[in-house]
Amino acid sequence: MALTLILIDLQEWIVERYAPDDGMAAAVAAEQARCSFRASGDLVIHVRHLALDGSDGGPDSPRTRFVDAVTVEDGEPIVNKHDRSAFANTPLDGMLRDRGVRDVVLAGLVTEGGIASTAVDALRLGYRVSVLLPAIAGNTPQGHREALNDLRNRGVTLRDWI
Repeated sequence: MALTLILIDLQEWIVERYAPDDGMAAAVAAEQARCSFRASGDLVIHVRHLALDGSDGGPDSPRTRFVDAVTVEDGEPIVNKHDRSAFANTPLDGMLRDRGVRDVVLAGLVTEGGIASTAVDALRLGYRVSVLLPAIAGNTPQGHREALNDLRNRGVTLRDWI
C-alpha cells in the first residue's frame, strides 16, 4: 500500500469555528475522495483534534464528533492529535511506515492550520505530499491562498482531484 488519504479535522466544531463558509463543501468532497480511495484498496486515516486538557470531553464527546458528511468505516484508523500537525506526538508516522506508505494525500480543515502543518511535517519525514484542493477549506480566503502558495513552493502537489 503506497498511497494513503489523510482526512484532517473534519469535525463539527472546527467547521463551525474555523471554516463556516466552505468547510461543509470540503467535507463532502473529502467523503467522495474517501470512497474512491476505499474502492481502490488504499488506506484512509481520519485525524481528530482533541484538547490536551480534556476540556472538550475527549474522543467520545459530541463536541469532538466528525461531521455527518464524512463516514468512518471499519478498518479506517482514527488518529487523535493535540496540536496542528497530525504527526506531532501521534503514531501516524509509524502507522504509515509500517504499511509501506510513501505518498500521502491530505484533505480536511483548515488549510492554514492542520493541512499546512501536516504537509510540512510529512515532507520533513520524507513523504511525497499532495493536497486535494476541492476537499480543503481555509479560515480566510487570504490565509488559504497564502498557505497554498507556501506549500506549492515547498514541493507539495496541489491536486484538483485524485
